[in-house]
Amino acid sequence: MDREFSPELQRSNSFRSVLKFVVPLALVGAAVVYGAGMIAPSLDKTAIRTATVERGAVEAVIEASGVVVPEIDRVLTSPIDARVLRILKRAGDSVSKGEAIVTLDLAASTLALEKLSDNIARKANQQAQLAATLEGRLIKLDNQIRLKRRDVTLDSIKFLQNRALFEKTYISQQELNQFDTQLQKSRDELDAFLKEYANAKAASKLEQEGVALEITSLRKDKNQSRRELDQAAARAESSGILTWVVQTEGMNVGRGTMLARIADLSSYRIDASISDIHRERMSVGLPAKVRVGETSLEGVISSVLPTIDNGVLKFTITLGGQTNAVLRPNLQADVFIQTARNGATLRVKKGAFVRGAGEQVVFVMQRKGNSLKAERRTVRIGLIGADTCEILSGLQAGDEVIISNMSEYQHLTSVAIK
Repeated sequence: MDREFSPELQRSNSFRSVLKFVVPLALVGAAVVYGAGMIAPSLDKTAIRTATVERGAVEAVIEASGVVVPEIDRVLTSPIDARVLRILKRAGDSVSKGEAIVTLDLAASTLALEKLSDNIARKANQQAQLAATLEGRLIKLDNQIRLKRRDVTLDSIKFLQNRALFEKTYISQQELNQFDTQLQKSRDELDAFLKEYANAKAASKLEQEGVALEITSLRKDKNQSRRELDQAAARAESSGILTWVVQTEGMNVGRGTMLARIADLSSYRIDASISDIHRERMSVGLPAKVRVGETSLEGVISSVLPTIDNGVLKFTITLGGQTNAVLRPNLQADVFIQTARNGATLRVKKGAFVRGAGEQVVFVMQRKGNSLKAERRTVRIGLIGADTCEILSGLQAGDEVIISNMSEYQHLTSVAIK
C-alpha cells in the first residue's frame, strides 16, 4: 500500500528541482556580463569620418530639387500660311544668328504680294482720275462763276441806271422792280455756283483722302507681306542650340505655328520645385546656392509660381549671369535656399547625427595616453545649412566629432577606436 511523502520531503524535492534550472541560468548570465566587460565594442578609425568644430558662419537652408534650363528660349513661328519645303536643321544642331532653319513654300504669299501691288496701282489710278475729274469740274464751275459775276455787274449797273430814271419818274415802279429782280437772280445764281465750287472741292478732297488711306493701308500690307516673305526661311535670331524643330517636310503650317525652338546657351536659370509645406517661407529675393555635380553657384529666387500642383511649389532661380562649363540643359541640380544666417558661431560639418534642430547625440573623439575612444555627448543644434550645422551647446572649438552613422552605438557611453 502506497504512502504519501511528508510535506517536508516534498518541499525539499521542489527546491532541488528549481536549483537545477536557476543555477545554470545564473552562470550563463554571469558569463555574458563578464564577457561583455572583457570584450568592449570598438571601431576601426579608417572606417569612420570625423569633422572638427570651428567658428564660422552658418546659413540655414531649405533643400529643393531643380533642373538647369537656358535662361532665354526663343521660339520661331511661321510668319505666313505655307507649306514646309525643307528642314535644314535638326534638333540638337548648333545654329548661328541669321542661319536658316526651315524653308517654306512662298508661291501663295508671292501671289498675294503681287495682288497687293496691283491693287495699289489701281487705287493710284483711281486717285489720279478723281483729281482729273475734279480739275475739269472746277474749271467748268470757274468759267460759270466768272460769267455770272459779269452778269451781276451788268444787272447792278442796269438797276442803278433805272433807279435814277425812276426817281425822275421816267419809268414806273413795276419796271424798276423787274431790274431789281433780275439783279437778285444773278446774285443768287452766283452764290449757287460758288457753293457748288466749294462743295465740289470738299467732296473731291474727301474722296481722294479715302483713296489715299486705302493706298496707305495696301502699302502697309505689302510691306508686311514682303517682310514675311523675307522671314519665310525661319532664320535664327541668335546663336544657340536647336531643342525642337518641325518634323515633317511637306506639311502645311498656319501663321503663328511654331517651327523651331532655340536655346541660348550663353546663360542659364534653374527651374526648381519644393514641397508646399515651405510656401510661407518662400519669397522672391531669397539667396540660393545651386550645386551641379561638384560645382556650386550662387543665385537668387527671381519668381515663385502662385499655383501649387499636387503639393509641389515651383520657383525660378536666376544665376546672375554666371556661366560655367559644367552647365548643360536638363542637368539635375541640388538647390539650397538660404532662410537665415548666423555669423561667427560654432559650427561643424553636417553628418548623420543631424536629424533636425534641438538636442542630438554625437560622439566626440578623446585621447587618453595611447588610447583613443569616442565618448557620447548630447549637443544642441541650431541652424542647419547645406554643409554645416550650428552648435549651440555641448561642444567647443577644436572638438573632433564623428560624422559617420553611429546609431548602433548610441546606447553606449563610449566606443574604443583602434
